[in-house]
Amino acid sequence: MTPSGAATHGYFCWNRGSKKATSNTAGDEDDDLRCCIQRVVCWNRPAKKLHPHRPVLEFDDQLHCLGFLLNSIKGAAAYIGDAVSLFLNLVNNLRLPSDEIRGEILFMLYKLSLLNATPWDNICDNDNVDLSAVGKSLLQLSLEVLLKTQNDAVRLNCIALLLALAKKEAFDILLLGDLSLIKSVEEEESSQTDDVPLNASIIVLFADAVKGSLLSTNLEVQTGTLDLIFHFLSSDANICVVLQTLIDENVADYVFEVLRLSGNNDPLVISSIQVLSLLATSEEMFKEKLAIGFSTLLPVLHYVTEIPFHPVQSQVLRLVWICIANCSGILSLSQEEQIACTLTLILRRNDSGELGMCSETFALVCSILIEIMRSPSAHDIQKLPSLIEEASKHAISSTLPHAYDSAFLVPHSLRLLKEALIFCLEGNTDKISVKKDLEDSVIEICGTYLLHWLETAVVDGNDDETLGEILQIFHIILSSTCHNKQLKFAEMLASSSWFSLSFGFMGLFPTDHVKSVVYLITSSIVDKILGCKYGETIRDAYVYLPSDPTELVYLLGQCSSEDFNLASCQCAILVILYACSFYNERLVADSQLLSSVEQYILLNGGKFPYEIAGSVMLTLLVHLYAFVRGISFGCTIQHSPEAERTLFHVMACKEWDLLFIRVHPIALKWLFQKVELLEPLSFQMLNFCRTFCEDRTVVLLNSSQLVDIKMVAELVFSGETSLSSLLVSLLNQIIKDGTEDEVFSVVNVIAEILVISPCSSSHFTSSGVIDAVGSIYCSPYSSRIKTVCSLLIFNILYSASALTVYWEDEWLALTMKLLEYFNSSLDYTSSDQEQKILIGIFCLILHHSASKVLIEPAKAIILNKPLVSLTDGIIQEACAKGPSLLQYNQETDFGGFMILILQLMFFSLRSLHAILDPSIDWQEFLQHSDNTQFFSVVGIPCHDLCRLMHFGPYPVKLIASQCLLELLTRISDQRSYLNAELRCSAQYMKSIIAVIEGLVLSQDSRVAENCGSCLSMILGWEKFGSQENMVGRESKWSRLIMEEFAVALTAPGLTSKSFSNQQKIASNIAVSLLKLSQVPEWLTSLFDSSLISGVVGNLSARNVTADIVKLFSELMTKKYLTQEHIVSLHNLFQSAEDRSMRGVVLSRSCRSKRQKKRWQGAPTKCVLCSLASC
Repeated sequence: MTPSGAATHGYFCWNRGSKKATSNTAGDEDDDLRCCIQRVVCWNRPAKKLHPHRPVLEFDDQLHCLGFLLNSIKGAAAYIGDAVSLFLNLVNNLRLPSDEIRGEILFMLYKLSLLNATPWDNICDNDNVDLSAVGKSLLQLSLEVLLKTQNDAVRLNCIALLLALAKKEAFDILLLGDLSLIKSVEEEESSQTDDVPLNASIIVLFADAVKGSLLSTNLEVQTGTLDLIFHFLSSDANICVVLQTLIDENVADYVFEVLRLSGNNDPLVISSIQVLSLLATSEEMFKEKLAIGFSTLLPVLHYVTEIPFHPVQSQVLRLVWICIANCSGILSLSQEEQIACTLTLILRRNDSGELGMCSETFALVCSILIEIMRSPSAHDIQKLPSLIEEASKHAISSTLPHAYDSAFLVPHSLRLLKEALIFCLEGNTDKISVKKDLEDSVIEICGTYLLHWLETAVVDGNDDETLGEILQIFHIILSSTCHNKQLKFAEMLASSSWFSLSFGFMGLFPTDHVKSVVYLITSSIVDKILGCKYGETIRDAYVYLPSDPTELVYLLGQCSSEDFNLASCQCAILVILYACSFYNERLVADSQLLSSVEQYILLNGGKFPYEIAGSVMLTLLVHLYAFVRGISFGCTIQHSPEAERTLFHVMACKEWDLLFIRVHPIALKWLFQKVELLEPLSFQMLNFCRTFCEDRTVVLLNSSQLVDIKMVAELVFSGETSLSSLLVSLLNQIIKDGTEDEVFSVVNVIAEILVISPCSSSHFTSSGVIDAVGSIYCSPYSSRIKTVCSLLIFNILYSASALTVYWEDEWLALTMKLLEYFNSSLDYTSSDQEQKILIGIFCLILHHSASKVLIEPAKAIILNKPLVSLTDGIIQEACAKGPSLLQYNQETDFGGFMILILQLMFFSLRSLHAILDPSIDWQEFLQHSDNTQFFSVVGIPCHDLCRLMHFGPYPVKLIASQCLLELLTRISDQRSYLNAELRCSAQYMKSIIAVIEGLVLSQDSRVAENCGSCLSMILGWEKFGSQENMVGRESKWSRLIMEEFAVALTAPGLTSKSFSNQQKIASNIAVSLLKLSQVPEWLTSLFDSSLISGVVGNLSARNVTADIVKLFSELMTKKYLTQEHIVSLHNLFQSAEDRSMRGVVLSRSCRSKRQKKRWQGAPTKCVLCSLASC
């Protein structure tokens, strides 16, 4: 700040009108300076002795001269003989009314202060000077000048003087000094008549004086005034009176106004914030002013946060924090959101390294965000959860991984994270759901940064304060979030070696607080991963539990029959050890663990104090012992047979529940391997079956692990346990002695096991499940049980292996019972699921019989007269419906049942070929009579199949066409073998061919392929000397198909879309027609030379197929090809052969690298080679 005085005037001379000052020598200047000073000092004697008419202008000139000399000559103070007198006279003349003179005097006083020419600079030489009186007079007169003047130059000089003297502590005794000194000064002032103490009145005067300067338009004046206020408030003395007075006199309002109008002028912002920060030290008095001016702080907050390490960044944040903490209600939602957004941006830029910040700034940012989350309106800020999510993530990631460099900041970032978690869990259900992403983010941070810190803490020995904060956050998650998140978080901690880490914490920080917190977290984890509130045992006994795992295991091996505290500790130890087993944690060696558990069994015998739930703890003991024995199986670890017998006896005599606790697969496997435990385990499995029927997912309460059907299925599939035999034995037992619900539950479980693990069927069949289930059909059980049994049998047959169907006698007996039950309860007009399953069982038996197994059960089905009569009746009824049959699809009762009967027909035809082929005259299926004819076996004539193919819906067409193809294949094979003539009429064959030809163009490729194969087969019957060749030659449909085929070969773009998928079928029909002894004339005219040339022209190495090759082979055999055609085809097929060879090499390369199947083009290559060589 540059004061305005003589040095700043645009004019100055020694003697007005004279210009000879520049020629003076140095000696003359010294004389002139002394002379000038003497005149000024002489003129400035006490005001009462002044001549009343002495012109003021003369004194003004002298002040100009002296000011210039002091400002321009180095060491000018040395020429002042009596500087104190000069200083006192100048102070006295501040009473003069002229603003200009007072400005010059203030400038002179300021320069003297800078030159150390004040009474306070030479205290030893001024014993007769009352510094207090001088200071009081100077301060009061200066403040009066500052109060009254409107001249910014005078204000600037006054402020500069006050700042300079304040630094010399000239006013401390008046404003901020010892009260006893102030009183002594006040007592000497007899002229003071007001009741207000002197220093208080001066402070009021000071407050009034600075207001005008604060409102000045001169930035230098405003900045100097703020610096003056800051200096007075920065004194080390007691400033409560000053703070109170300045606040009461509304100085803070003026400072806020300066800040509002500052336009982010940096010096003004810095000075204003420094003053407000000092005023804020008196929070109770200042908070009202701060609340009023808070809106002014928001743009300033945004401004200072944009600048790295801004000088007043932390002060602005502290002001914001004070306001939010004390006056949160005055903030609007938009203001709180704006602040949170700004602070989040700070943390983001700090984390990325774009913007640094000091430790105090970081701590304040976290504190402000915490206060915002604690405000009553925080839950109504829509964007706040997402802002807090980002802020907490950046705060943690910028501090916790660098804990050594940010030790002071870590607690603040953790508190922010904890408050964010609490914020998520507060409010009503709707508000909590909105904050789900924030909650998930906090949990994710805990699983990454916080858990990693815990892992390094054991190694590096970090502070226990941070450990406590982290564990507190973990406890909130485990106790207050939703069940699924608690479960997931507990699993995450447990799978991260929590139990080993926990003992590391207790060893590293051996305090009761750390021990209690660690065991509290452990108990919460156990509650989630084991269920049944097993963690309660740890919470009850943690005071007595040791912090060392070796001591823990040692306590387990002690006798606790008469020591309840020890018994409680042992229960807690069992819980901890069993929980460790699920995550492959070993607190001690396996041999030591087994020894301690066995010793516990021998000494305590499964006896638990009355206060402890015996069945719960016995269940846990059983599973822990089974797990330890399971992991030691096959090892050299010795076990105690006595301890085993003791535990088995307790299991047989006392109550325990297999489903009451999370079960380790190793423990469960070991239990079911023990033959001695079959009786108690049978009871447990019966309970399991009951529970499974009540809830098909057997879930333990508050447990993350299912004692579920999948685990049981895996044990059965492994074949290493006696579980399948146990279930079958249990089924036989309850069929005799149990209730219907128990039978249903066991059968249901076995059926579900086969659904999950079909390959387990062999284990059940070898255990006698077929006989057990068969006995159910002979008993008066409800259809519910029999339906489940049927489903069980279906699954066994569906997944049957050679061992499954080995027991043919058992399957025959079961088949007879099923046929009897089926025939007695049949009603195809109903949608009974049981009947459909039974038909499926019959189909599977017939399917297996085609592989020469289950032959006798298949014969029983095929030759069953009621079943034959039923199938004939259903087919006849379906055929009688005519065109209306299209409406009976699988969605209708009759349509669905008819489709099942057709499937049974198909498998019956295949089975007949396998087991009764010599006894069957297949041409009987080609005979037709007006009278309904019943077969002696389950079968269907060809004409009925044609009716169903013609009128039926798509599923019926598909199955019927498959049956017809099977029948025609069998007829062809038998005629070929016996060289027999066809016994049916030409008209009969003509009707069959008509139906088949009509479906060759079917949109369904499978139906079309079946019909094409049937037509090709019938055309091939000419070699037996029958008249069916005439039927084929005269067929208009065949001609239409060939014409479409010709168009597809010569002009693919002109053929219909539906026909493009049937070219293979048409090609086979064409080959069959060409093989006739007398090729139809229309076919000869169709495949003329020009057509063949067009076809050859359209062929390329890319589109040559085996069917095309067969067609041209037959055309060549029939001499339809010219020499030109053969040469063109030779070149074409040679190119195709080269391409196919490259395909073989590529296929082999892919097979070796990707383990693909062998390329399927080799057979085609052979045909190509043979044709190309012709």
